[in-house]
Amino acid sequence: MAIDMDLAKRLKTYRNFKHLTQKEVAAHLNVPHSAISDIENGKRDVTVGELKILSHLYGRSVEEIMSGKKYDYYNIANIARLLTELPDEDLKEVMFIIEYKRKRLEEKNKASQ
Repeated sequence: MAIDMDLAKRLKTYRNFKHLTQKEVAAHLNVPHSAISDIENGKRDVTVGELKILSHLYGRSVEEIMSGKKYDYYNIANIARLLTELPDEDLKEVMFIIEYKRKRLEEKNKASQ
């Protein structure tokens, strides 16, 4: 069964954006080079496992790959998923920034009262 041609086009676009060859992507997926060509030409489906690997490789959510819609950064579920992908040191830095911004907002609200 052929995949959605829009999905095939997105996958090729994401690969090109990352400056990866089909051969390099095939190595990550542990599939023959021809499989990537078939996927990008709509001749082969992508498995769930392959989608997870492509998501990580391309820096896109599975949802974005499948739908073509960008992250909704104000959606708590997306924020939580993005945070879980960060190393501990980066997560600490993000939490510091959040706390800093929260305190600044409190100070601004107090000053305007």
